[in-house]
Amino acid sequence: MGFWQFAATTQFFLYGKRHFTSSGWEMHKATYEQPDLLSTALDLAGQVFIVTGANSGIGKEISQFLATKGATLYMVCRSKDRAEAARADIVAAAAGDSASRVHVLLADCSLEADVRRCWDEFCAHRMQQSSDGVHLNGLVCNAGALANTKTLTSENVEVTFAAHLLFGTYLLGTLAMPCLEATVRSRLVVVSSGGMYNTAFPKWEDATCTGSSKYDGQFAYAYAKRGQVLLCEEWAKSYPKVKVMSCHPGWTSTPGVDAAYGSSQSYLEPLRNLWQGAEGIIWLLVADAAKLQSGAFYLDREPQVKHMGGAFFTEGSVTKNSPGEVADMMRLLEDWANGRRDSATRVASAPLTAMERSIELPKFMGVWYVIANIPTFFDQGTSNNIETYSLDETGKNVLVDFTYQQGSSSKLLQQRAEVVNDACTQWAISPKIGVFIPLRLSYLIVDCAEDYSTCIIGVPDRRYLWIMARTPTIEEKTLEALISKSRRLGFDEKAIVRVPQGQ
Repeated sequence: MGFWQFAATTQFFLYGKRHFTSSGWEMHKATYEQPDLLSTALDLAGQVFIVTGANSGIGKEISQFLATKGATLYMVCRSKDRAEAARADIVAAAAGDSASRVHVLLADCSLEADVRRCWDEFCAHRMQQSSDGVHLNGLVCNAGALANTKTLTSENVEVTFAAHLLFGTYLLGTLAMPCLEATVRSRLVVVSSGGMYNTAFPKWEDATCTGSSKYDGQFAYAYAKRGQVLLCEEWAKSYPKVKVMSCHPGWTSTPGVDAAYGSSQSYLEPLRNLWQGAEGIIWLLVADAAKLQSGAFYLDREPQVKHMGGAFFTEGSVTKNSPGEVADMMRLLEDWANGRRDSATRVASAPLTAMERSIELPKFMGVWYVIANIPTFFDQGTSNNIETYSLDETGKNVLVDFTYQQGSSSKLLQQRAEVVNDACTQWAISPKIGVFIPLRLSYLIVDCAEDYSTCIIGVPDRRYLWIMARTPTIEEKTLEALISKSRRLGFDEKAIVRVPQGQ
C-alpha cells in the first residue's frame, strides 16, 4: 500500500469514527431543521417508489416509512420467502389500505436478465393500475453484496460489481430514467458508502475483477461504491429534471454488515440503528427539491466532501479520477450492461491501426508542438519538443526534424518517413545518424482534427504516443479530450506525460 493510499484509508477511518457512527448521527441530528419533516403528517398518497434490497436492513426501513405515509411501494427482493415476510411486516405497520399499495418484484440485482424482467414487470403493473402512463417518483438503488472471496454470478460477472454498480444501479437507473424524467420532482437515490473514500475508480479489469490482481473483497466493494458516486455525478449533468444523489447511511448495524465484518465490526462501533442509517436517505426522497443538490454525496441530509486523501484531510488526488477516466467508465458500463463485455479488452489486445479517414499530406506538413507523449528513449525528460515535417522532392517521403531541449542543450534528431498507405496515415520512420540506419518505426496517425490543428500519433503496440498541436499550448479541455481519446484507443493514460513548451 502506497503512502497516499495509506493516508486515504487512515483518514477515512478517523473521519468515520467521528461522523459515521451513532454518535456522529446524534451530532448531525442536532443541526436538522425544525420541525423535522419526517415527523410531520407527511402524505405520500399517489406517489410511486421502487426500493431494491427491500426485505431487510436499511431497504426495509425505507420501505416501511414510505408505505406508512401512503406511498405505493415496489419492493425489489431476491428471495420470495424473505420478501413476503418483509411485506407482511410492512403492511402490518402501515395498516389501512397498505396491502393494496405494497408490491413485491422478485429479482437478483446482480443479474442483467433479472433487472430487465423486473423493470418490465413494474411497467406492466403500472399500466394496469394507471391510465396516464408509467410514472415513478423515486428509485432507491440499495441492493448489494460484499463478498470476502471472489464470486461470479450465473452471467459470469463478479457479484459485488454487478449488484452495486453494473446492473443494480447503472442498468436499473438507465431503464428507469425516462419514467423519472416524466414525473414531476422525481428522485434517484443511490445508497453508496464511505468506503469509496479509500480509492479512485480503478482500471476496468480491477473494477470488474477480470485482471490478474489478487481479489480483495473490501476494495471490490469500495471500487463499486466510488463508481456509484461518479455515476450519479454524470447522471445529474445528463438528466437535470431528476434529482440524482448518492448517499452514505453511516456505519449501520445490518445483516449485511454482520455477515461481511463479523467480529471486526467492533472497529465501527458505536454502530447506528436502522432508523439512524435510513432517515437521511428517506429525507432525500421527500424533501423539497430546492433543498437538494443533484450529483452530491449525502450523509445525514447534508452534502459531503467526496475526497479526503490529501494531507490533513484535504482532497488530494489519490482518490480522484480524470474526466477521461469517468467517460471511459460510463462507456464501459453501457457496453457491459448491454452484452458487449469484451469491449474493455478488445481495443487494447488488438494492434493499433491508423485512422480510417485519409489526410491531405501537404496540409499535414509544417510545425507540430508535442504537448504530451509516452516518450521513447530519445525524448524522455525533455522539453520544447517540436517536429517539423516537409516533403522531399518526390512528394512521397517526409523529412522530419525533431528538435528538443535536454537540460541546457538544444538537440536535433533528423528522420525520414516513407508513406506506406494510400490514406497517408501510416508511415515507416527511420532516424538519420550520419547515414540512414535500418531502424523503421511504424508511425500511425490515429487522429487528426479536421482543421489539422491537433493530432495523435502512435505505434502498433502502443509503447509510444505523441499528442501534438500547431501551437505550443492548447486549452486544457482540448488536451483532456485528446488524452481521453488516446485512452479509448488503448494507451495507458498513466504513462502519458505532459511536455513543457516555452521553458
